Amino acid sequence: MDKSQMDPFSRYVRRRMREQHLSRRDVSARSGGKIGESYVGAIIKGKCTNVSIDKLKALARGLGVDEMELARIALGDGEQASFAGSETEDLSLILVDMRKKAVMSADVAEIARLLVQLSPRERSGVSKFVRRLINERARQAKHRPKRQRQ
Repeated sequence: MDKSQMDPFSRYVRRRMREQHLSRRDVSARSGGKIGESYVGAIIKGKCTNVSIDKLKALARGLGVDEMELARIALGDGEQASFAGSETEDLSLILVDMRKKAVMSADVAEIARLLVQLSPRERSGVSKFVRRLINERARQAKHRPKRQRQ
């Protein structure tokens, strides 16, 4: 695959490794062995499209970068990701909440796995659709007759 055609996540990881003169082995070692050399290689070649939260954290440690910045890039929110404190905390809480729900619910894990494979534009469309579903459910609940309490 031509470097210019690689996804932003692969380009970002490759660039950070190049800037710091890190090999795949270096990244793996700096992660405490939590991510393997071959996994790092698959990421920088753009062959790994579904990186788990644990692997993102390990990769961030191996690269010496902020976990949230790396997560945002992996989710497709741009290579120049940077954001302020409260937004970072909100995103952290959302990721923690999603992880708990994914552990408890196979369907939530499957949805999250599929979402990360979509482009940012496609995810935006999914987000709009889900909001419409929620709004419609709220509208229907509002117009539903209330039950009589006995």
